[in-house]
Order: sequence, then C-alpha cells, then structure tokens
Amino acid sequence: MIEIMKKVAVAIHAVKEFDINPISRLEELDYIHVDVMDGKFVNNTMLYLDVFTILRDNLAIPIIAHLMVTDPLEYVDRISDTVDAIFFHFEIEQDKHLIIEKIKKRGKKIGLVLNPPTKVSELMPYLPDIDYVLIMGVNPGWSGQKFIHETIEKVNKLARKKHLHNFEIDVDGGVNLENAKMLTNADILSSSSTILKAQDPNEVIQLLKASDSSEQKKE
Repeated sequence: MIEIMKKVAVAIHAVKEFDINPISRLEELDYIHVDVMDGKFVNNTMLYLDVFTILRDNLAIPIIAHLMVTDPLEYVDRISDTVDAIFFHFEIEQDKHLIIEKIKKRGKKIGLVLNPPTKVSELMPYLPDIDYVLIMGVNPGWSGQKFIHETIEKVNKLARKKHLHNFEIDVDGGVNLENAKMLTNADILSSSSTILKAQDPNEVIQLLKASDSSEQKKE
C-alpha cells in the first residue's frame, strides 16, 4: 500500500494584530495561507498587507495569498514580491482570464477558489491555466463555521479531472481531524483554529498530513 501524505497550510488573517510567533513554532508546515478581505466581496475587512513582508522576511515557508476581494488586479502587483501563489474567487465579475494572465506574468502560481454554491462544472474552462483549485468548506468571510458536508463530493468530482490537467485540490474552511479523513482526494488541507488552538499544533499537523493516507483515491 502506497502512503500519500497530504500537504497542510495554516490559515491566518491579514490584520495588524497578526502574531508571527505561533506560526514560527509550527513544524513541517507546507504553506502559510493568508486571507485578504476587502469588506466588499465579503463583509469582513482584512487588508494589512504588511503581513506578507513580515512572513517572507522571517520564515522560509511558501505563502499563499487568498484574495477575497472584488478586484484581484488591484492587489497582484502589491503582493507579488512576497508571495508564492495568488488565489482569487471564481465568483468575481472581472475577466478571470485577464487576472490569470496578470498573475502568470508575475511568475506566481495561480489558484481559483470556489464558494459552496458554485458548481465544479463551471470551472472546467479554466483548469488548463491554473495550478490549484481551492474548494471552500464554508461560506467565506469568517472562521469557525461548520464544515459543509457537500464539500467532500465536490472534491471527489473535481479529482476526476486531474488526469486531464495538472492542478492540486485545496480545501479551506471548517477543516478538522474528523472531516479530513473523508477528504481523500484533497491534496492540501488549510486550517486555522484546528491547528492554532490545539494543545499540540505540531501533532495536529502530522495527523492532518496522514489523514486517510492510503491509496484509496478514486478517479
């Protein structure tokens, strides 16, 4: 039996109150996932972009910028020097191909994010041009929400397209040690409170990495 370990991202917020110390104590972390919110695409506002510089200057961990904003183009140039990947939401009104091209020109990896109501089938035309698909397990904007169970089938449907295109599946929102076992076809698990509020965050990271780490993936 081949063991396939998941990657794990710790999710944090782009706020002035950001504290790097808990992050710096995390071991074998694959990504730092930073939520940016403009108060328009979602009701909450988290626009302290200095977080990216602080992380880049102090930690050697790949950084994902998750832009929950109405106009991702406004942010690409501002953060490109300090991030490794830029994720933006499928549901925005702007030309997504234009945004993808802009991110490519800056040499960054690209992720498209699907909110719970959005169907996987709507994403198909964009799969050849992106590196990641992030499936939201909750409605975006606030942490601590209950995981939407239908996310699991959504991940499974998307995984059936992986033989056609080269992308990874990330799940963010409500991820915990229990539902992680059911997210067999996810490549990356992004979590905030499950990791940071744990008595032993590093043990939780290892458990998330090993969650259902057997060769059970289905096409």
